[in-house]
Amino acid sequence: MQRAVIITATLLACAALVVRVVSRGGPYFTQPATIVDHVGPGKHEIRDALVLLPRVRPLLPRGARVTCFRPTAGGEQQDDGSNYLTAIGMLPYQRVEPPFTAGLLVPRPYLIDYVVALGRPFTHPAYKPIAGWPEGTLYKVQR
Repeated sequence: MQRAVIITATLLACAALVVRVVSRGGPYFTQPATIVDHVGPGKHEIRDALVLLPRVRPLLPRGARVTCFRPTAGGEQQDDGSNYLTAIGMLPYQRVEPPFTAGLLVPRPYLIDYVVALGRPFTHPAYKPIAGWPEGTLYKVQR
């Protein structure tokens, strides 16, 4: 009797593990691209930043003022702290500042130098795209 209970519990635990792994999606036998790829069943909100920022880093001069956010309606997003804080950690040789520093109300001389826009386009008239990837685009201010 005890042996049957142990076998049943083991099979149930294995089935639960398989369901959990399948619900989080593949790849199953290769290393994921980022640390957040298997956190949940959907795409994590900072995945694009984790993939894009290492590609952007070589294009940015040391000490450049940069911000990173996911644009809403073509403009800066005030509450995109997760992507902004990810950029702080991944761009140690640049000065990462909050998204509002690329806003429409900021006078042109005070606009931030570079914007990393994730997913959607950034339509501020003072910025021009200089490089693009599937995850987002790098913009530079035109003074």
